[in-house]
Amino acid sequence: MSNALRIPRIVTLIISCIFLLSACGGNSTDLSPGGGASTDCTQPASNDQDGCLYTSITDADGQFDAYVVTVDSITLTRADGAVVNVLSNSTSVDFSQYADLAEFISLQTVPPGIYTRGSIVLDYTDADIEVDVNGTATPAKVVDSNGNAISRLTVSIDLASGGDLILKPGVPQLFGLDFDLSASNLIDTSTTPPTVTVSPVLYAQINPDLDKTLQLRGPLVSVDTASNEFTLALRPFYSRSGDFGSPAVHVTDSTSYLINMQSYTGATGLAALDAAGATTAVLVRGSFDYSSDTFVASEVDAGSGVPGGTLDAVEGVVTAVNGNTITVRGATLIRAQQSAVFRDTVTATDGTDTVVREQGNTTTGFTTADISVGQHVLFMGTLTDTDATSLALDVTKGYALLMHTHVGATVSAVGSGEVTLAVQSFEGRPASLFDFTGTGSDPAAYLTSTGSLSLSGINDGDPVEVSGFVSPFGATPPDFSAASITDYQAANAHLVVGYAVNGGSTAPFMSLDANSGMVIDMSNPAIGTAHFVRKGPIFTSLTAALDPTIKPMSGLGIYAIKQADGSLQLFITFSSFVSALQTDLNGSARVEGIFAIGDYDQTSGDMNANRIAVVFR
Repeated sequence: MSNALRIPRIVTLIISCIFLLSACGGNSTDLSPGGGASTDCTQPASNDQDGCLYTSITDADGQFDAYVVTVDSITLTRADGAVVNVLSNSTSVDFSQYADLAEFISLQTVPPGIYTRGSIVLDYTDADIEVDVNGTATPAKVVDSNGNAISRLTVSIDLASGGDLILKPGVPQLFGLDFDLSASNLIDTSTTPPTVTVSPVLYAQINPDLDKTLQLRGPLVSVDTASNEFTLALRPFYSRSGDFGSPAVHVTDSTSYLINMQSYTGATGLAALDAAGATTAVLVRGSFDYSSDTFVASEVDAGSGVPGGTLDAVEGVVTAVNGNTITVRGATLIRAQQSAVFRDTVTATDGTDTVVREQGNTTTGFTTADISVGQHVLFMGTLTDTDATSLALDVTKGYALLMHTHVGATVSAVGSGEVTLAVQSFEGRPASLFDFTGTGSDPAAYLTSTGSLSLSGINDGDPVEVSGFVSPFGATPPDFSAASITDYQAANAHLVVGYAVNGGSTAPFMSLDANSGMVIDMSNPAIGTAHFVRKGPIFTSLTAALDPTIKPMSGLGIYAIKQADGSLQLFITFSSFVSALQTDLNGSARVEGIFAIGDYDQTSGDMNANRIAVVFR
């Protein structure tokens, strides 16, 4: 193994900065009698003895309708070997809901020092992992790379070599964790039930430059109108109890509020929040200001419009509208005073008394006519049918919140202040699942208003994601109003080929050479249902019509081989990587998956990659 490197300990990444994380364990000495940090960190700078650590969790997009697992613990290890648990209580997380969000999971007072590593424990015992099978969310069987059922996984975090977490008295830090669903899981829908093979990939970053909206939630503790801030008892991911910390939230004159479904801005909104009183349910979205070490709210929802309060709630994407009957798919059902569960389909019934508001918009005048196909929506009402196969929610006296909708598409045409899109997905659900009857919209030619947004550099054929709101039902074009548009043409592509048939493949490559590259044989009968290239929100299936060739980018890369015994080899030169692969592919060793990140040419099938991994089983 002379050509292999030790796993690099880089500032932004947990052990496998590319694709692979090995489960591990170990003993340690706790810093406190209870093994955990203190949560009395209401004001980050008020404690002169300890540091204050915000921990957030998000995920990279994956092909899941639901991915609910329990995060049991997150620990950090100081340079002297002492260990502190920065998550006081376990909590269930649906990672499929957090591709565009990051959420605070804890705020802890942590003893000062230099922290170099840690671990996170994921419990799959009662996991709810569901994938799309012919348009239906279907519970999957979850296994490791050896086909064994998974219960608990302990994943190591390495923060050393310039990426140490240095906690000083009174100085808060933000510790971000990113669970990459796409790289962590191989999906095979050819089996019954579908099979998901898990090898967790988790990234860690100190004071990350978040490009996602950051949110936190929990019951209101207090409001300080003089200081323009309020405090919550943090309750991540619909947790009902437990001490996760009490963060202070700062507001500005431009902060928008939706309190008991009434809209406010600035000081009037903060006063209304104060009037709502302690224990009022609050959901906040905003950003972390590193210059002042504070969380600054852009949007605050409170009271009856927040899931988990006095009303039942359903959040999902509208797939059909028939009169006042609305079909919601990919729905998260949050029962009043109970926990959240995933349900693939829920039917909502609205009426003339349904209060409709738009996220981030303080104007009124919205009606149920603004609820149309493709819209991401939150309904608040009363569950009238508890049959698991035909859930129904009555919102005739309830509320509807139109939320930012994310549309994955390729550009068909670029005009002045508009683009025409060929839509692949709404909120990650395939466009083929949506019934546009009565809307006047065609997802294959979806006219999107971009207003004053810059369209510079956006060209026909580019993969894009637009975020905004669907036009009212039956309205004349445009079909969608974009608040943002992201062009992924120049972004890295992610190649995934999984071998789920007959225990993997002994010959995955047509040719394997350090000069000509790795040519994947797409006619290999061992290839399962996972064979695609993803660029941003757009997935392109790999077929036998074009055998992709993976070549290295210029300079050093990161190339990995994970053996069947779980050991991991990393290489910085493509030639040494290929040489090791040629030795490993001895006619009996079986490959489970091939992964690559880099520039992909859809016409030629060539990928110039600086990160490649081959997994044996």
